[in-house]
Amino acid sequence: MIIDAHQHYWKLARGDYAWLSPQAGAVLYRDYMPEQLKPDLKQNNVVGTVLVQAAATMEETEFMLEICKQEETVLGVVGWLDLEGADFEKHYLRFRADSHFVGIRPNLPIVEDGDWSRYPKLLCNLALLAEDGFPIDFLIGPSDLPRIVKLLDLVPKVSAVVDHLAFPDISGKGIDSWTDGLNLIAQFEYTACKLSGLATGAGGMPWQAVDVAPYVERICKMFGSDRIIFGSDWPVCLQAGSFTEILEIAREALPSSLTPSQRNAIFAGNAARIYRLDMKEMKE
Repeated sequence: MIIDAHQHYWKLARGDYAWLSPQAGAVLYRDYMPEQLKPDLKQNNVVGTVLVQAAATMEETEFMLEICKQEETVLGVVGWLDLEGADFEKHYLRFRADSHFVGIRPNLPIVEDGDWSRYPKLLCNLALLAEDGFPIDFLIGPSDLPRIVKLLDLVPKVSAVVDHLAFPDISGKGIDSWTDGLNLIAQFEYTACKLSGLATGAGGMPWQAVDVAPYVERICKMFGSDRIIFGSDWPVCLQAGSFTEILEIAREALPSSLTPSQRNAIFAGNAARIYRLDMKEMKE
């Protein structure tokens, strides 16, 4: 059984995908909806997915939750909220009433000196999420890691999920500073790391398992098999390979020493636990 804990659907006509343009490339600049992914899910025994925000609007969160109501393969939605907004709690509780709302991925301010005390509302809202055990995805890179460590120092119990291994510089073979920063993140008990973005983190180059294996091995040592979550990053991954090819890269890049139960945790169980997915909705 597999759960894809990181994929996207979008309709360009909705108009709030600022990062999507013809310059993004023909592969991405088109609509992607469930009917295009479902054959791949069936072929690979994927019982369901977690749909992650691709636009920094609450309207897109509502769009994704509407998909969730109509599409049985979507088990949960990681939406968007303004983490610095004065009305954050109101909107959080509104979305929280929907059981399919399982996480958020907000925009974070760039705090060069790591002094998060200048953002009291953000810290207050993070504390609310921490108290509720509600996951927050972080889309960050290696240079962001020291600042995120300082943020977690202030809110250590927040359930933080680092997307795409924090984009290690696979193309440049840079590994030491990335390792040091991510290892500090892993020291916080409630953090996790997504085994996602493997083939596109270096600009869509067609990396193979042998290229990413050293990075995957390190996150396994840092987080352990109970805090790693598989995600395809479909359709973004199509820049480098098909859904099936990305899944195979993830499988092959994991250390051979992992037991079947550990692999099952990475490919399904951890996502179900961390995002509190309704197991009854998963089809046999």
